[in-house]
Amino acid sequence: MKLNTKSLLIAGIVLVAMVLEAAIIYFVMPPRSAVQAADAAPEDDLVASTVTDDSSEVLIDSFNCTNNNIAPGSVVHLSFKVIGVVPRSQHLAFEENANKTHKTRVRQSIERIARSSNLEDLNDPNLNTIKRLIREEINKLLGKSYITEVVINDFRMMEQ
Repeated sequence: MKLNTKSLLIAGIVLVAMVLEAAIIYFVMPPRSAVQAADAAPEDDLVASTVTDDSSEVLIDSFNCTNNNIAPGSVVHLSFKVIGVVPRSQHLAFEENANKTHKTRVRQSIERIARSSNLEDLNDPNLNTIKRLIREEINKLLGKSYITEVVINDFRMMEQ
């Protein structure tokens, strides 16, 4: 009988501790909606400032290349798609220039940027530096500021 009483006492203490812990967490932690809003706010502001209803997305191409600069003695394979966001009024002109007239030079510029990127740039979750370099390089190559934003999709990095 004594063993049973001790077991009940220990179980009661553990239960009280768990309830107190849950209550403290409930009152100390911010609500889930506040955390989600705080996490989403910077992205939403960035998207709202660059993408408008007047924009159009144009697939530039899919890329598979290697980068030897990241880790000496190893090869890093990169795979990604590049999409250019352009004003709707310039959609056809951009598509003609980037995907037909200057396709090879555009691909070469993007691959050069990917191959020369450092580990810090490639580990950036938003790839901001790479996107900026691609936007600047393509606009310079085409001789006109077509691209307002670069979207990198399906990004994969594998070290061998």
